[in-house]
Amino acid sequence: MAALSSNDCSSFAAHIEQLRLAEPAQTPISAERATAGLIATSQDPAEADHGESNEPEEHPTLKRLPLFSATPSGLGKPAGWQPWTVNRNKIPTRYTLTEVDQRMVLHAEADSSASGLYVPLVGRDPGMLNWTWKTRDVIRSADNSLAPREDSPLRIFVAFDGDKGSLSLKDQLMYEMARLTTGREMPYATLMYIWGGRKPEGSVVSNPHTERVRMIVVDSGTRHTGEWRCHRRDLRADYRKVFGADPGKVVAIGLMTDTDNTRSRAESWYGDIALD
Repeated sequence: MAALSSNDCSSFAAHIEQLRLAEPAQTPISAERATAGLIATSQDPAEADHGESNEPEEHPTLKRLPLFSATPSGLGKPAGWQPWTVNRNKIPTRYTLTEVDQRMVLHAEADSSASGLYVPLVGRDPGMLNWTWKTRDVIRSADNSLAPREDSPLRIFVAFDGDKGSLSLKDQLMYEMARLTTGREMPYATLMYIWGGRKPEGSVVSNPHTERVRMIVVDSGTRHTGEWRCHRRDLRADYRKVFGADPGKVVAIGLMTDTDNTRSRAESWYGDIALD
């Protein structure tokens, strides 16, 4: 079991406002290949895809995460967040910016669908990850340890760099298959925070396709549906807890609402996500 993390949302709002005041608007640095372009979640990593072409796209690599609340009104999509298609045969989840409770948030609508958004980051030391989210729907039939039921109304994932030469032969072969299939490199390891259907908060779940993806259930069940939930996680401590080693650099952060395996529907909202 991992530590629980929900906290007072008023403190979260104050912290985000401090970040906005302290940090000037960022501009993308030179484009680099996004090493976290492929994150294994609800699919076999060899099936993951980013589009019709096997040529990797180039995206700006940012120094920090763009805040949804800082996005000018009128923009349908959040600036700096790149689309991530799990598989071109899957229906994509719909993401749009909308104003809720007098602030701009990301609205996610999934209907037997799976896709996400992510931000390629300049490699940085793991710190504290802060975010807020809300869901209308909980997928009670979901079981994230089983491939046929591996769905979640809310996910945030963190991709880490590391020495891929130290991986087991099985993982190295899987990574090579994914690279040949998609033209993209998988991250060394992925830590994911999810809203679970039945497993208790604090549960640690291994992805059914690969040991290099571990999930921590931070919210679960229906008790808090329709409420904003705020979380603050120590990435270094969580990585040590689930992988039993020290983490490398953080190279990407993303999100996903997916219901493709359970053929269900989910409507959710993501507030600001910040790494400090």
